[in-house]
Amino acid sequence: MNLVQMHIVNNFNHMVGYHCESSSMRDLFEFYGFPMSEAMAFGLDATMGFGFFDTTNSISFIPESDIPFFLGGKQGSIEPNSLACRLLGITLKKQSFTRADKAWEESKILLNQNIPLILRADLGYLPYFEKEGEIHFGGHAITLAGYDEERGMAFVGDSEFEGFQEIPIEKLKQARSSKHGPKFMHPSNAQFSMVRRPDGKHPPLAAGVKVAIQKVVDNMLRPSVNNNGVQGLKLFATSIPQWNKKLQGIAKDPQGKSISRARLMFELLHGYIETWGTGGSSFRNLYRQFLEELLNHPEITEGPKAWNSEDFRIIKECIPIISKSAHNWTMIADTLKDAAEEYKDDCLDHINLDELQSIALVILNQEEILFNKLNKLKI
Repeated sequence: MNLVQMHIVNNFNHMVGYHCESSSMRDLFEFYGFPMSEAMAFGLDATMGFGFFDTTNSISFIPESDIPFFLGGKQGSIEPNSLACRLLGITLKKQSFTRADKAWEESKILLNQNIPLILRADLGYLPYFEKEGEIHFGGHAITLAGYDEERGMAFVGDSEFEGFQEIPIEKLKQARSSKHGPKFMHPSNAQFSMVRRPDGKHPPLAAGVKVAIQKVVDNMLRPSVNNNGVQGLKLFATSIPQWNKKLQGIAKDPQGKSISRARLMFELLHGYIETWGTGGSSFRNLYRQFLEELLNHPEITEGPKAWNSEDFRIIKECIPIISKSAHNWTMIADTLKDAAEEYKDDCLDHINLDELQSIALVILNQEEILFNKLNKLKI
């Protein structure tokens, strides 16, 4: 029986970030002796990519939803085979539980051993968000740093908030066991813990970074399905002229209010690209920061497997390209947002789809060049 009423993991810190998963992983990496930026954690985990899913001619990927498109700048999430963890000599363990009470008891056992956790949670139950309960998203990641049973509080780190937030334990249980949305988005009381390899072995960072970059190159140039990578970008660009037909009619927004399908999609696409934990520009800003950091990182410029001048030349050529791509992603997102805000349900009548497609085609060209250049980086 657990008699401990309160415990906070010693020397565990939270830093404000952009993306829930990469900022959570960054916090744990620092705790286990690998201090780094969020951009480095994101780059090492090699989940950057692209996916576009058009469900207008089939059943929506979200049941009981009017969402016709989904667009994402990532391919993958936190899993036990995390590349970043393997490159750092860390074992990542995932546990899921059918009951919220059991999940909480198991979390406390690890916290009492001074092991911080990453949790899956539905942000619709997190009271420190202003719109608690309005939007449910079960794929959110937070860190768990401790608890105070007497006050019924848990202490969690969340990407965009300073320090650890107090949340009622019962609310946290709800967030972890939410059944909102499609099954694949349920948090399932999942928790992740890390442990360093006993022998401390891991490849030099200079070599590991190249492995991570090549995995992202594979995500974009050699995707397993046509909806992903450069092929997915082509699908997105070619779909835009069809929006006049595909976005007709009325839909329900996340709060259940009836609005035009075009307005719903414009608002969602802006969120997918620019604001919902992407760091802006469909994760391209974060990846650009990662590439920039490589140019002066002491473990890459010197030491085991240090890069040569050709390696750095490739990265220097790639940074302006991804910067332009990021700018164009933001241009698309802002164009859609401005139309939705100004013209509301009539936004589809006040947007130039040909111009929008031309920007998407420029992104397609830029990213093909970008990832073919990165493909030349030899491991």
